Amino acid sequence: MIEYFEKGTRRFECEWHPAPFVPPRELTIQSSGICFSDNGKITLVNDGRGWALPGGYPENDETLEQALIREIDEEACALVLDHEYIGSLKNIELSPVPEGRSPLFYQARYWTRVKNLDFEPQFEMTERIEIEPERFVPLIRWKTKGIAQLILDAALSVELKKFRRNF
Repeated sequence: MIEYFEKGTRRFECEWHPAPFVPPRELTIQSSGICFSDNGKITLVNDGRGWALPGGYPENDETLEQALIREIDEEACALVLDHEYIGSLKNIELSPVPEGRSPLFYQARYWTRVKNLDFEPQFEMTERIEIEPERFVPLIRWKTKGIAQLILDAALSVELKKFRRNF
C-alpha cells in the first residue's frame, strides 16, 4: 500500500514493507515500537502535536534496536522486555529535497513488550496513555491511516503469537 502525506511544505510518498524485508541500514533513520503492556494495551506518547509511537533516531553508533530501547525509556518511561522487528516504512520525498538530504529513507517498526514505569514528562513528551488496540488508528497522529492499520495488524500478529490474546 502506498499513501501520501505532507509535513509542512514537504510532500512524501510512504509505503509499508513488512518483515522479513530489511532496508539498508544507512538509509534507515528511525526506529519506534508499538508498545504492548501486560494488559494488552498499547502505550502512546504525546509531544503536544498528537499521539505517537515512542521511538526516535539512533545516536552515535547505536543500533536500531538500541535506539528503540533508549527512546522508549526516555519518551514513555517504559522498560522494554521484548521486541521483534515487524517491518519498515519506505519514504520518498516528492517535494524539492533539502540540500544534503536523501529523498529516500526508511523508518523501522517493532512490536515491543513493555513495563510502564511512573511517567515523568521529560525530553519533548508531555503525556502518556494506554489504549485498546482498536483505538490506535483513530488516535495516532499519522495521516497515513491505511498504513497505520497494516503496522497495527503486524504488531497484533506478534502479540497473538507470543501471548495468545484475542483481539
